Amino acid sequence: MTSNLRILCNLSARYITRRNVSLPPSAWTTSGAARVRLPRNPNKSGPLTALPDYTFMDGSVTPLGSNQKKRLLQQRDLAAKIVTMSSEMDFALDRYNRIQDEEARQRQALIDSKLKPKGHRLLAK
Repeated sequence: MTSNLRILCNLSARYITRRNVSLPPSAWTTSGAARVRLPRNPNKSGPLTALPDYTFMDGSVTPLGSNQKKRLLQQRDLAAKIVTMSSEMDFALDRYNRIQDEEARQRQALIDSKLKPKGHRLLAK
């Protein structure tokens, strides 16, 4: 009797501690903040992050803040990556189109070499 009770306790403990959580498919793609309905981070973008903290009365340029400079450098790097990747994509598309055209020309040349005019059409040439 005690062994059966022990098996029953082990099974019930295993079942209770297991987490069976099911989420709808819409929750798989959303971020955690959107699921919990957290507010948008106001410090990520906007006038508080884009504009300088102060201005000089004589109109001279204010120095960039440390985070503004970091964000500017990150955006430059991102822009450079976008330019190189877009040029690589253009090159890849051009190469693919050239290869497809060459294969079509080879197929057409093969078809033209197999089909030759016969009879009076051959003499007319």
